[in-house]
Amino acid sequence: MKIRKVTIHNINSLRLRQTICFDDTPLEQAGLFAITGDTGAGKTTILDAITLALYGRLHRSKEVREVMSYGAVESLAEVEFEVQGAIYRSKWSIWRAHRKEDGNILGPERELSRWNPKKEAFEIIAEKIRDADAMVEEATGLDYDRFCRSVMLSQGDFAAFLKASERDRSDLLERITGTEIYTRISIAAFERHKLEQQRLLELEQQLEMLEIMSGEGMAELEGELKEKRRNAEEERKKLELAREQLAWQKKIKELATHKEELSGRLQAIELEKEEAKEDFARLEEHLKAQPLQGQLERMDDTLEQQQSLKAALTILELQQQQSRSAEAIANEALHKAREELQRLKKEAAEQEPLFEKVAALDVETREKQEPLEQKRQELYVLVEEAREQNEKLKEKGNRIAELAGEEKARKEWRTGHARLATLAENLPLIEQRREELRKMLQGQRMAEQAIAKLEKEHEASQKKREQHEQQLQKLQKEQAKVQEQFKKLTPPNYVQERSELMGLLSHEIEQLNEQKRNLQELHRLNEEYQNLISELSGFEAQLENLQSQELALSKDLMTSIDAMDALTRQLEFKRSIYEQQLMIANYEKDRGELKEGQACPLCFSTHHPFREQEVKPFVDEAKVELDAVQARYEIVYGNHRMLLSRQQDVDNQIDQLAGNDVKQLSGQVARQFEKILASEDKIARVAPELGGENYALARSQLLSRKIEESETLIRQRQEARGQLGRLLSNLEEQDARIAKVEKALQEEHTAFKVLEGSLQLQKQQLWEQREKFDEAAAHLDALLRQYGYTFEVETAARAFDELARQKKEWETQNELLQQATRSLELARQEEQQLKKDAAATSKRIETLQSRIEADEKVWTGLLVQRRQLFGEEDLKVVRQQQREKIETAEQQAELASQQLRELSLELGKIEQSIKEKTEGLQEAEKKAGQLEKGLNKALEKAGFNSLSALRQALLDEDTAQQLDKLREQLARREMEARQALKNTTESLEAEQQKALTSESAENLQTQLAEREEAYGQYQQSIGALAEKLRQQESRRQKAAGLSEQIETQRTEYSRWARLNEIIGMADGKKFRTFAQGLTLQKLTQLANEHLQRLNGRYIINKRGDEDLELEIIDTYQADNRRSMNTLSGGESFLVSLSLALGLSDLAGRNAQIQSLFIDEGFGTLDENTLDLAISTLENLQASGKTIGIISHVKALKERISVQIVVQKRGNGFSSVEVIG
Repeated sequence: MKIRKVTIHNINSLRLRQTICFDDTPLEQAGLFAITGDTGAGKTTILDAITLALYGRLHRSKEVREVMSYGAVESLAEVEFEVQGAIYRSKWSIWRAHRKEDGNILGPERELSRWNPKKEAFEIIAEKIRDADAMVEEATGLDYDRFCRSVMLSQGDFAAFLKASERDRSDLLERITGTEIYTRISIAAFERHKLEQQRLLELEQQLEMLEIMSGEGMAELEGELKEKRRNAEEERKKLELAREQLAWQKKIKELATHKEELSGRLQAIELEKEEAKEDFARLEEHLKAQPLQGQLERMDDTLEQQQSLKAALTILELQQQQSRSAEAIANEALHKAREELQRLKKEAAEQEPLFEKVAALDVETREKQEPLEQKRQELYVLVEEAREQNEKLKEKGNRIAELAGEEKARKEWRTGHARLATLAENLPLIEQRREELRKMLQGQRMAEQAIAKLEKEHEASQKKREQHEQQLQKLQKEQAKVQEQFKKLTPPNYVQERSELMGLLSHEIEQLNEQKRNLQELHRLNEEYQNLISELSGFEAQLENLQSQELALSKDLMTSIDAMDALTRQLEFKRSIYEQQLMIANYEKDRGELKEGQACPLCFSTHHPFREQEVKPFVDEAKVELDAVQARYEIVYGNHRMLLSRQQDVDNQIDQLAGNDVKQLSGQVARQFEKILASEDKIARVAPELGGENYALARSQLLSRKIEESETLIRQRQEARGQLGRLLSNLEEQDARIAKVEKALQEEHTAFKVLEGSLQLQKQQLWEQREKFDEAAAHLDALLRQYGYTFEVETAARAFDELARQKKEWETQNELLQQATRSLELARQEEQQLKKDAAATSKRIETLQSRIEADEKVWTGLLVQRRQLFGEEDLKVVRQQQREKIETAEQQAELASQQLRELSLELGKIEQSIKEKTEGLQEAEKKAGQLEKGLNKALEKAGFNSLSALRQALLDEDTAQQLDKLREQLARREMEARQALKNTTESLEAEQQKALTSESAENLQTQLAEREEAYGQYQQSIGALAEKLRQQESRRQKAAGLSEQIETQRTEYSRWARLNEIIGMADGKKFRTFAQGLTLQKLTQLANEHLQRLNGRYIINKRGDEDLELEIIDTYQADNRRSMNTLSGGESFLVSLSLALGLSDLAGRNAQIQSLFIDEGFGTLDENTLDLAISTLENLQASGKTIGIISHVKALKERISVQIVVQKRGNGFSSVEVIG
């Protein structure tokens, strides 16, 4: 990879657009160039721009958005690079919102382009950040970290690495090579081993905490549970019997009470019928008079019509007289209206010539008035404009005076502070000197702190050596005690070897667990045998119970059949009643068409009493009674089917338990008996020594005792294994701590020697730094005295701040003076223009006033002539009033004519109505006489003496309906009550015949409470026993699961224990040191290749007995091996540069790196060492690499002709220039 061009815009101190072309003269021919400039000028910013453009990141710990130059609104970094003949261009940019200085920073944006030779242009291949990163890495073969280690050489880091202690050397190498992953892997292996060990211990503790009951205890619980269930079933039967007897007594009592209520209800109905007897007689009279009600109503209507016609005739005659008078008045009004209309039309014709002359004058007046008003408005505007111009002139004069005073004051201030004129040029130099002194002072303080630290470390190192020796002795004593405990806890006849002992214990525990499982299986078979015998007894008792139930169900079925027969007869009776009532209702319409004396088509009777006296059918009431009986029948029928189903279930259960005559062994009893026989054979095969009739009862106890003995022995061996395991872990930890302390003691001895040399070197460097500080302070003091200040460390900060404030004030005053001068000149120009505008406006006002006076004279003459002819009246209004009067007169004449026509028409209608009403009255009188004659005949026939008797017999419709409804309700209620009384009596007699008990209800209630309490106690006992059995089964299943988890976890723990033994460590040092040793070995090989090209004298060698220890082989002195601490400054530079180049190759892998940068401290090298360093770098460029050195060392600038100079400018910004 070769960098061709770098473009920088507004990044840190590099403001404006700066471009560095590495493929143009002189950089193209220069294999070695320097990037020079003062401290803080922006040399390292060039490297920042390269990493920003390529990867969007900084090789210094800094937020990328902070690189934007102060006051800028956008920043850009662009790199053009070449890889294997292909040319790429990578861009990075950020900007502020709305391109304003106070806008939020947005972005960044990334772009990667590739050069197309055919189109001779770059083509964009990636615009998203993730895509750009991936394609840059693919093109260069380097990610960000490997690019920094490959292109930006860490020679200074390796120089520190060569001088560091063993403890610091590991951290430095990890940071330089980026091998932090090995530390994390080592720590992760240690933590995972610790976690898996803790999980294993937790699982074993959980298994030990489970309380599992023995097989004998489980058998006792199951037997007790069966006994409780049998007793509970017996108690349940007694409870049901008591409930049935109590319900029977309650039902008899309810039926007796209901019978009494029905008898009382019948008596109440008879009383209601007696009270309503007179009302029912009135109803009969009403029914007899009801056929004549129509004739009576028709006669009353005719008489009412006759009276109405007489009244109407009287009103019509009165209206006839009124209409004739109104007709005469209307005729007179029409004549007057026509005369008024003729007068108004004549007057309008006479005034029309005057109206036309006045209209012409009005038109001429308006034509003259409109231009006159426009000129008046124009005059008003001009007067306002002249007034505003005069006010502006006054304001402008005041502003000119104010600006003149400000300009004078600014000039006087500048004259009084003339010495500040050179401050703007000298202040950057003062700031630079100040920064240099600050860094020097900071370096002195750091050196003093380093010396104090080294002295403390020197003293602490001696104390640590003593502490490590004491700690080693203490650990060895503790280890001896633990080894003695380990021997005591080891079981007799066991080997003392640690690795074999734990395996033998685990094997013995597994054998004991197997023996325990065999005994438990044998105990389970024995329990199964005993359970089968108990179940056989239970089946026999259950069979006997089922046979008793079958007998009781047969009796209930016979009773149910009798009840169904009675309800069937009652249902047929109710259904016939309902059908009869329904038939009566269906023939109600046909009954109305029958005539007395004619034969009925259905029964051929000539007498029809139901036609004369209406009978309402009881269809709804019969349907309700039918539904009630049907519901009771369905209940009894459902109960009968339920009894049949229960009888079938009982028969099936009996068949299942006892079988039948054909196949006796098909029942459940036979199957249980076969299980017992199979269990006997199974126990005999597993443990023949436990057989025998006399031993049957003691067999369960013996097995339980043997299981408990096995469990005790297993617990003893597990406790021994746990204690020995903890002691073994303790011994291993003590071995590790002893080895660690011995190693730490050796390291402290080496560190003690290194600290002595470092302390002397730091003191020499501190003396040199103080000399340089005094010299630089004298130069700065000379600059400050020009402005009345002297350099003192304590007051320097306040002096610098005051100078910066004065410089800013000088610049501010200069800018304000320029602004005041420009504003004063501009104000004077504006004043002259305002005066010219005011004079022109005044002249326009005079001309316009003379024109307005002439037009007003003509317009006034027209107004006078119009007033003489017509006064002040409005012509349009007068004409409109005249037209309205004529229109009103025409409307009044038309209205009078219309009213006359309407009155004549209305008079004709009234006369016609009088004629019609007279004829109707004559016809009504004739009809009334006929109706009265016919009604008298009908009264005599019906048995009424007079019309008044007929009217008295008739009832109003609502009263008749209420009485009829009352009679029907009483009849229906009486029928329902009698039927209900009959049914209740029958039910009471049937229940009394059952005679379920002779006990009183109080005694039965007491017995029921006792039975319920006893049954509840049995249920609670059964629930508690079942819960205990369930918990034991759950614990057994959990124990089995935990055993499997422990075996799985033990395997997992073994894997991580082996890995922890190899690479694991709490601080990650074990695997990190091993991996860094391999890395350092490879790095040494690559570094020696470069070292041979740079200087063939030396060879870097990794010592085999130390992980991170290097030594130098001097081939000019018979391959003499020396420590890296003995290297001179020039030798140290050669070795560290070779290691940095080796790391570049190692990180770059297969990438060809042609552009390298060194941003390290050449300022600490003396003249001879610096000369050697430059010669070495000049030799390096022969390998085809281009090397850039960032430095401000003077000798380096003189030796390297091609330079990229970063020059500071004003306002804290810099520019870039290529020279050479």
